[in-house]
Amino acid sequence: MKYLMMLISLAAVIPCRAQFLLDGKVSGYKGKYIYLQYADDKGAYIRDSTEVKNGLFRFSGYVSEPFMAALKNNSDPRSYSDSGTVSLFLEPKKMTISVEEGNFSNAQVEGSASQKQYGAMQQQMRYVNKKWKVVMDTLSAVNKRSNFEYQELKNWVLLPFHMDMEEIYDRSMNQYPASYVTAYYLRFKVNELSEDSLKKWYAGFPEKVKQSKYGKSLNEEIQKKKIGIPGTMARGFSSEDIEGKQLSLADYQGKYVLLDFWASWCLPCRKGNPHLKELYGKYKDKGFEIIGISDDDSKPDAWRKAVEKDGTGVWKHVLRGMKRTDSGFDRTNDKSDFYNIHSLPTKILIDPNGQIIGRYTGEGEEDKSMDEKLATIFEK
Repeated sequence: MKYLMMLISLAAVIPCRAQFLLDGKVSGYKGKYIYLQYADDKGAYIRDSTEVKNGLFRFSGYVSEPFMAALKNNSDPRSYSDSGTVSLFLEPKKMTISVEEGNFSNAQVEGSASQKQYGAMQQQMRYVNKKWKVVMDTLSAVNKRSNFEYQELKNWVLLPFHMDMEEIYDRSMNQYPASYVTAYYLRFKVNELSEDSLKKWYAGFPEKVKQSKYGKSLNEEIQKKKIGIPGTMARGFSSEDIEGKQLSLADYQGKYVLLDFWASWCLPCRKGNPHLKELYGKYKDKGFEIIGISDDDSKPDAWRKAVEKDGTGVWKHVLRGMKRTDSGFDRTNDKSDFYNIHSLPTKILIDPNGQIIGRYTGEGEEDKSMDEKLATIFEK
């Protein structure tokens, strides 16, 4: 009897796969096919298509829980224009969607409780996005400054919009604290929320949400909060560097190493390079090394050009190692994953014994803290 009760309890939290049906109506559509893409509860990346006949179409599949999907007017997995794409939550039940060609983002979806919650949030976001677009169009028209100056101006002008968006996210999540939608969004806030705050959110989820794809992903991110922090040992890695030579972190044992996580497209990262060059020149003869780890796996030429233009080739450079596959991403050798990097720039300082003694994310005060730490080490 005890084992029977255990099996019954286990069955109650293990989701069963059931069919979803999405019946759609599209007006003004000139294409022959319409496309649906999503990553299902088993981690498989699905790219489906169906023929549009007299403005009607249908998608179906088997899943065990609500999940995020994208309905599109094209087959390019990287294309997400507002006019030809709508993101929506599908559930293992029958749903309907009405969409207009050239205006996919305003699609009407019925039959999904999760989509109703998500749609309410997106409706509030559209008002902010409209104002955002007006400002961005204006900024683009007057952009006669340098890239760095323009980026700083843009960040300052757009700050109120970011704050409005965060307020909408927070209000919506507090309104639906036990939903799949909240679990989905919390995964994008792991960098700004403390471990205790994330644990509190996670503890409030019902078991079915905890066992969902997004619930499990959030729990994994909570566990990663313990990775790459001061007091822990640095994870080793080996990789081909920018010169085609093999580089291993183990080769730097006995030295202080700064791992600089950056990207060619990250203007704050590039803006900080002159200061990094100054620090390197100041401490390199005292046992200090820098390894640049760039988020440019898909754009290696841009990576090489940025290193050459910024003059940072005086230290070693490698790519982060995240590879795109048909099923998503291969993170087996992803150095950013090894150190739980969610934003750029981030710098990790490692002592001669391989222990992490500093983590610095962003600019300003973080750079100041790093400078002070290095000064206490090398200017005794």
